[in-house]
Amino acid sequence: MSQYDEFKVMIDDYLKKYGKTANYSSCLHDTSYSDAENVYLYENSRRDIEVINMDQIAQEPYRRVRFPESNKTEDSIATNDAFVISSDNKWYFIEFKNQKLNKTKDSVSKKAYGNWFMMLDIIYEMKNTNYMTSFQYNNPIEFARKNVILILVVSEDKNPNDAKRIHDCILAGEKYVPAFLEKLQKYIYHDVFLHTPATLEQYFVKKFSVK
Repeated sequence: MSQYDEFKVMIDDYLKKYGKTANYSSCLHDTSYSDAENVYLYENSRRDIEVINMDQIAQEPYRRVRFPESNKTEDSIATNDAFVISSDNKWYFIEFKNQKLNKTKDSVSKKAYGNWFMMLDIIYEMKNTNYMTSFQYNNPIEFARKNVILILVVSEDKNPNDAKRIHDCILAGEKYVPAFLEKLQKYIYHDVFLHTPATLEQYFVKKFSVK
């Protein structure tokens, strides 16, 4: 069983423990939906992969467990759009933003900490099940700095200069990352990446393997 499968079994048992359900199995296209613009940032014509829709866990079952008196979705903890674990046990949080890059900073930073807190809360509550056989329970901070990666995907249309820089840096064997993402890497993650939907498909999805 892959670590991704272990994670899903753990989530299912966590939900069952509290009498909750969640339709969390999804894909990049579906998790890229922007309510504000009523548009999918990652088009369904692109190659896709299975992911976990983090909002489906955070916005109803997890909130109901930790904040049962709340009936407001806005009371939910902030999470990234998608989560997946690769065959080499790297954990990927993926966030889609259909807006200008300079307007994403606060939201992305908030979700970085909120998402990781929720994950750890669930993982440690279910520790005795021993599903997460590769997780570093004795030092989750070190685990994150070795294994957890954030990918921010922004609109090419709304960020033409950044999109060109992303593409040019990739071709040059370099990486373009804004300062606020670099800071998150220093504090939380093993690595961070900035992509457009096109570069996400070409340099992540087409190379990705879950098993």
